[in-house]
Amino acid sequence: MILTVKPGKGDKVHVYIDGAYQTTVDSLYFSTCGLRDGAELSGDEAAKFLRDANDRRAFNKGAGLLSYQDRTRRQLVERLREDFGEEAAEKAADRLEALRLLDDTRFAENYASELLRRKKCAPRRIMQELLQKGVDRETAEEAVRGLDFAADACIIELLQTKFAGKFRDEKGLRRTIAALQRLGYGYGDIRSALRQIEIEGDEDECELD
Repeated sequence: MILTVKPGKGDKVHVYIDGAYQTTVDSLYFSTCGLRDGAELSGDEAAKFLRDANDRRAFNKGAGLLSYQDRTRRQLVERLREDFGEEAAEKAADRLEALRLLDDTRFAENYASELLRRKKCAPRRIMQELLQKGVDRETAEEAVRGLDFAADACIIELLQTKFAGKFRDEKGLRRTIAALQRLGYGYGDIRSALRQIEIEGDEDECELD
C-alpha cells in the first residue's frame, strides 16, 4: 500500500492510500508520525496509522468543543462518538481529563451555581439537571451541598421579577405555584414566601396535587 498526501486548507493534510482518500490530519501530526509522502505500508501499518489519526482527530475535536462550552464526560463522548466511534471518543475523553480540560466536578459546581444564580432553581431541580447532563449522583450531590441557597429569598425574588403581576388572581396564582414547583420548590416554601409578601389566598384551593 502506498501512502500519499496532498496539502489542504490551513495546516490540514489530506491522506490517500493507493490513491483513495482516507482521512485528513493536521500537518504537525503528520510530520511527527514517522511517515512520509510515498511511504509503502503493510496492511497492519496502514490500519494503525488510520486508527491513530482518528484518535488524534477525536482529541482535537474534543478540545475544540470544550474551548467554547464546558461539558460533562458523557456529553463529550456522546458527541465525539458520532464522528469517530466509541473507542476514539473514550480515549479523547481520557486525555482531556488528564489535561484537566474535562472535569465533571468542575462542570457540576459551575453549572449548579449558574442554575441557582441565573434561573433561581432549587436544589432538587438542580440535581435533576446535573444527572441529566451525565454527572454521577455523588458528584452532583456534592455540588448542590456547596450552594449558598435560601428558598424564601429565591422565591421572593422570582415573585418580584419573573412572576411579577402574574399571580393577582386565582388562575395566575395557581400557574405561578406550578411554575415554582417545576423549578424544584416545595409547596411549603412557596406558601411561606407568599405570606412574606402578603399574598392572600385560600391555601387549600391554591395547593396543587
